[in-house]
Amino acid sequence: MIVIYGEKPDAASKIAAALGTFTAGGGAKVSFANLKTHEKAVKAQQAAKGFLEISYQGEECMVTWGYGHMCELFSAEDYDPAYKSWRRLPSPFIPPAYRLKARDGFSAARSAAQMKVVKELFGKARLIINATDYDREGEVIFAYVYEHLKCGKPYRRAHFSSQTQQGIQDGFRSLKGPDEVRPMEMAGRGRAIADWAVGANLTAQMSLKFPGSGVLSVGRVQTPTLNMITERELAIRGFRPEPYWTVNALFTTAGGDRYRGEHESGRFPDKASAGRVLAAVAGLPGRVAETDAKRARKPAPNLYSLSSLQMDANARHGMTLQQTLDAAQKLYEGGYVTYPRTDSQYLTDDMEPMVMDVLSALEKTPQYGRYLKGRLRVIHGKGRYFDSSKVTSHFAVIPTGSIPGAMSAFESGVYDLICKSVIRMTYPDAEIENTAVVTEAGGERFKSKGTAVISPGWMEVDASIKEETLPLLKPGQMVRGEYAVKDGMTEPPKRYTDKTLVAAMKAAGRDLEDDELKKIMADPSVSGIGTEATRANIIETLISRGYIERRGKAFAATDKGVDMIGKLPCKALKSPELTARWEKRLSEVAAGRASQEDFVRDVERQTGEWCREIAALAGSPAPQAQPQPGAAQDGGLACPACGGAVRKLSWGWGCGNYAAGCRFSIGATICGKRITDSQAEAIIKKGKSALIKGFKSKAGKPFDARLALSNGKVEFVFEDRKSG
Repeated sequence: MIVIYGEKPDAASKIAAALGTFTAGGGAKVSFANLKTHEKAVKAQQAAKGFLEISYQGEECMVTWGYGHMCELFSAEDYDPAYKSWRRLPSPFIPPAYRLKARDGFSAARSAAQMKVVKELFGKARLIINATDYDREGEVIFAYVYEHLKCGKPYRRAHFSSQTQQGIQDGFRSLKGPDEVRPMEMAGRGRAIADWAVGANLTAQMSLKFPGSGVLSVGRVQTPTLNMITERELAIRGFRPEPYWTVNALFTTAGGDRYRGEHESGRFPDKASAGRVLAAVAGLPGRVAETDAKRARKPAPNLYSLSSLQMDANARHGMTLQQTLDAAQKLYEGGYVTYPRTDSQYLTDDMEPMVMDVLSALEKTPQYGRYLKGRLRVIHGKGRYFDSSKVTSHFAVIPTGSIPGAMSAFESGVYDLICKSVIRMTYPDAEIENTAVVTEAGGERFKSKGTAVISPGWMEVDASIKEETLPLLKPGQMVRGEYAVKDGMTEPPKRYTDKTLVAAMKAAGRDLEDDELKKIMADPSVSGIGTEATRANIIETLISRGYIERRGKAFAATDKGVDMIGKLPCKALKSPELTARWEKRLSEVAAGRASQEDFVRDVERQTGEWCREIAALAGSPAPQAQPQPGAAQDGGLACPACGGAVRKLSWGWGCGNYAAGCRFSIGATICGKRITDSQAEAIIKKGKSALIKGFKSKAGKPFDARLALSNGKVEFVFEDRKSG
């Protein structure tokens, strides 16, 4: 028997339907063509069995799935329950081996049930085929499940970049062996370990060092991103506006055409200087001194990577990075666009026939047919679009040729951008004319600029230049002039928007003085801070942790974010080049050119150095000097989960670090029994209470029990099982 493992149920149903028909609930025969028609029956079948049965290459085949990340690395307390309290955590804590567990969280029960199905199928399989997304994350998703289940069966890897029937079938025709994908898997594992080692250790040490600040979350990617936003925020807060003045002119030709000019000095620092210029030109005509018109060809923009798609979607539709990613992912899962989490803006050299098929499909639609009908189907500037050497795991995101029906507004906006990016390939360069004019009056020079579109080319599909034309002017021509002084105030730096922040994250570190670092940062495989797949999540994480907030369309660092960056002593962790260096090393691991073990060892060493930097901070006690778990702080109670202050509230007792993520609490009333202060204190300090009498079950029966902490939650401990 062959078992195919998909990343999610929807992906698994497409794989099953693309490779062969299967029977759904009610006896419906499901193929790729009628998959949407039988969607409800398919989901019922999936919920009932946890797999879909097909025949693949003449053999019985079960297509099963997970729910994204089914497993995760152990938390510190999984290695030792004492580490629930960060005060007992060694600094740094580096486990002897990084172990895995089934993922905790919202859907743990559903995932556990599906894991049981997967375990049974893997045990019966002759061959397993991994069909998760073909990237580091997808490799880790499968590898973690395979390891967690202690599976030793042979497996292969399917690689497809579109969830169309043809795309899936092509991906299964050229399966890769484990050795071919092992480097990508090891890079994914390395990144997860680095995130864990840095995040777990430094978050604990910073939070202990500054107990009054709540949980201070640190991350190898989120921290340099926060530092960028914080530096901009501090520049804005510290900005002091200064007045300036300009001298502007409105010139009119004999034929009545008008154009504007500004004095070549630009901004004057005082009104008197601007006034002297105004006095010199008042009432005087102007004379055209210089004209310079240059024509230029403007090629169409590249195809889309995820980042460039996110930037355009933000600029044109006001969409956030996460909204764009979610919309693109939905379109991908529907089979309408290719894999969106790509860092390439190129297609492979052999993909031109596929592009022609896509254009033919788009031509049949009312929305895009008007750009394609009657046009010669020729790709202009092929080298800007097709280059196999610039494609690694995934090529640029393009339409598949399968046309969607109803879409959300976000999906429609993203789909339109992607479709037009491909249509533009069939249009020639735009031709524009940039004109610069200098007009003199009373010995003063005024500059004017204009842009005119001579031949729109690809701009017919997607215009992005607004014409600001100047009248036809000749040197020596006299014009009437009107002059005025305009006052203004200097403005602070602009806050980052989704577009400018992702651009800054991609470009981070490229202005370094060190030539070697600059070369590293300019490497397309590095791409600054984070990756195409993680940047949106990084930003949402910073928002959820209260470090930054949205103000309209811009991001602002909160006081908590500014405070966090100010307190963190580890300068290297705040810098973009460090994270980019790590990302480059992970890329080298994924390419098989570097060792994952060496990378992890270096991360662990660096983590230890950072922990020592935090411990050496003055002005607050070192972590080991903090009170032990359960000891009172300023007369209060210390949270056994994170060490924060436990407060008594109207509903019971809760950790003061709730907003930062700690969920420790004890209800004031449990099963009809009012909990006293002394009982709550015993639970928090000692881990359990004395025997409490008078609880009532759901059936109204009385019972006695102790209350004790288990994995941070309050549970009953029965001394006499009959009493419950």
